[in-house]
Amino acid sequence: MGDQTGDHGLYIGGFVFVVMLALGSLATLGTRRHSDSRWVQWYIFLTAACIRFSTGFAIYEWGLIRILKDEDGTGWAGGADLARSWQESSLSLWELPGRVAGVFQGQHEGYRYLLAVLYFITGSPSRLSAVALNAVFGALACVLVFRVAASLFDGHVARRVALWTCFWPSLIIWSSLTVKEPVVILLEACALYACVRLNESGWSPRHLFLAAAVSGLLIPFRFYAAIVSLLVMSVTVGALGRRALRENRLFAPGTRRASARVLLTVILSLTPLLLTGHGLVAYREAMNQFGVPFVEDFRERASTGGAAKGAGSGVPQAYNLRTVGGFAAALGVGASHLLLAPFPWQFARASSLRMLLTLPELLIWWWLLVVAVIPGACYALRRRFGDLRPLVLFLLGFGVLYSLLFANVGLVFRQRAQLLPWLLIFGSVGWGVRALPRCGSRPAAEGPGDLPDRGARGAPCMAVPTGSLVVSEATSTGGSQLPQRTQ
Repeated sequence: MGDQTGDHGLYIGGFVFVVMLALGSLATLGTRRHSDSRWVQWYIFLTAACIRFSTGFAIYEWGLIRILKDEDGTGWAGGADLARSWQESSLSLWELPGRVAGVFQGQHEGYRYLLAVLYFITGSPSRLSAVALNAVFGALACVLVFRVAASLFDGHVARRVALWTCFWPSLIIWSSLTVKEPVVILLEACALYACVRLNESGWSPRHLFLAAAVSGLLIPFRFYAAIVSLLVMSVTVGALGRRALRENRLFAPGTRRASARVLLTVILSLTPLLLTGHGLVAYREAMNQFGVPFVEDFRERASTGGAAKGAGSGVPQAYNLRTVGGFAAALGVGASHLLLAPFPWQFARASSLRMLLTLPELLIWWWLLVVAVIPGACYALRRRFGDLRPLVLFLLGFGVLYSLLFANVGLVFRQRAQLLPWLLIFGSVGWGVRALPRCGSRPAAEGPGDLPDRGARGAPCMAVPTGSLVVSEATSTGGSQLPQRTQ
């Protein structure tokens, strides 16, 4: 099933892509809050999906998979085997949900079951069908990145980061292979968007339902991602309660009704897990296993991963996580690799063509990190930390987790893909405010808000309406420009 040549199901894959493209278009255009930019989002979605599916076609039909390799891309074969067993047992569509509930009985079974459902419905297991699914999921993630950025900042920041995400090489590649990364990134994007909207609008049952349900769905795909998602949701809800308590609204009639709706929403979102029992058992087992022994075992296996195939990307870690010094050292080494790897000396001793192919993107990322991401993060966090709390917690949670798990350069490059869209949001902010130091006096903002966009070098900053930030008038004596959130 894991052959790199042969028929990959072009026709059935194309059919699945068209159907998924139609469903994704409906989901993209059916927005209410972001209806003013729905067509921009649809163009981004359509472009991203077509690029990803075309890349997947080239990888598998033109033999580029021989260069990129696909050791972790055999999930489609497991899904095909599972779908075949369902068909041989004469399983009906009415009985399918009961079988799918078995996804919670093991760990990391989500992608196999997802593809098994697709193959069971279409009746034709093919690799390009999985590529079509991943391409659309990766494109939908671009749309959610747009909406997160638009909720936190403005349309200019959102369009810029959505285009970067759409055309970013590694994000295209991961969405073109038969790996679970696009599904995980999409679920994480849904959870983050729900938390951002909760933090912005208060007790919103539908966003709380989305956050809780997506956290539950993450368990069979990547259980530690579900843990981070639930932590971010819990902190967000706790901050809402603290805000209501500080404003003496916690026991107001409206707040009591909202709290009742929130409780009912959480119960309803977890009902499928409660009914099957498998979800709670799997989550409890995952929590019991998630600790220092799990991290040490993971690092040991990751440090030797790919060595048999000549990858040479393992980095053995001997730090003792049970001591403060060892924990800090492991965290520092892992964080530096998560943000910057591969390093030049790793390229020099690498025998893998795949690592060398990452060099152009890596050079762009290093440059963008210095000139836009770090300045943008500093600029935004100084002024809007309360609004950015879910995003910051999300990045910190996954950043610490993947830093401690680091033991393989190839794997950490793949894990960085889960953080790239959110880091690029700060990069988009930094790109938009790069002209701020050159601004002289300027008129007061007219309309909802102004954020300076990058203009001609040496020219004064021009105000660009944004709708979510207000930049105060700069004084001729060097007064600072402080953006404030508009209501």
